[in-house]
Amino acid sequence: MPDTMHASLWTGPEAVAYRSVPKPACGPGQALVRVAYGGICGTDLMIYLGKHARAVAPLVMCHEFVGTIEQADGGAFSEGAPVAINPLLTCGHCYACRHGLSHVCETLKLVGIDTDGGFAEYAVVPLHTVRPLPPDLPLVEAALAEPLAVAVHAVRVSDLKVGDVTAVLGAGPIGTMVAQVARLAGARRVLVSERSPKRLEIARTLGFEAIDSSQDSPVEAIGAATEGAGVPVVFETAGVQATLSDALAVARIGGQILQVGMPKTPPIVDITRLIFREVHITPIRVYREEDFDQAIAIAATGRLDLRTPVTHVLPLERLGEALELAHAAVESCKILIQPSQDLSC
Repeated sequence: MPDTMHASLWTGPEAVAYRSVPKPACGPGQALVRVAYGGICGTDLMIYLGKHARAVAPLVMCHEFVGTIEQADGGAFSEGAPVAINPLLTCGHCYACRHGLSHVCETLKLVGIDTDGGFAEYAVVPLHTVRPLPPDLPLVEAALAEPLAVAVHAVRVSDLKVGDVTAVLGAGPIGTMVAQVARLAGARRVLVSERSPKRLEIARTLGFEAIDSSQDSPVEAIGAATEGAGVPVVFETAGVQATLSDALAVARIGGQILQVGMPKTPPIVDITRLIFREVHITPIRVYREEDFDQAIAIAATGRLDLRTPVTHVLPLERLGEALELAHAAVESCKILIQPSQDLSC
């Protein structure tokens, strides 16, 4: 077995290097995974730009990845078994962990941020992060399990009811997942706002009522669709001031805003408006264990389109180019990196 592998390392702000590095060894309570696909996330972009507080170079980024078991120290995983990684690393003893809220652990860490992740041919992870995948679920679809878990969590904790009209502000990778899960959960209409022509096209292909926010006001469009009342539940998935302001404007009296997007700078929130309309905000950080498991189960049903949001699948050596595409957010939605191309399916 070769003792080296290829990896694309983040080496500093806006710098990645494709290198041959030592292949990680599988220690006690760990699994060695041969990576098939790794997804680029907004967190990876923050690291790439040098704006993530915890990431330390050199680092193998990527917390959204799937592959096959190469070696496992314990557990029921056989060699070659397809798996996804739930990247959350919790302390197990803080208040949150002791009270069923480990997904917001006081010292929450993630594979791919605090330890090396999936932008490499192989990754070593704690055995408890490994989740088996149904053998008939294509790995390229399973690669979206982690962002799908975020969407599952957001919809499950929302007040969304069967037959509701809802709105998703932002049609990036998370937004397209949230919109699909909301529809699966029984939303009668899902209105999606977005500026990028490519992402608008994807939203329409997925069957959603898309609002081009570069041309039309989402507030006016959603108001017209609800006879001026607004929606009972709105999902903000872009994490920017414009969409957060729109969310406050389109949530109906007594409604709910799911804050799924992570703002890069502290936004301005009109608290008085929230008070007068008794609108409540529910923040979404990541997901619970059961949300991740549900995401895999839902993906396996084939009832969601997990292919259309994937606009690019690029080899490991083109990670720098992929990150720039993701940062521009014009011609891309979900970008996957494929370290082990013979595992593609």
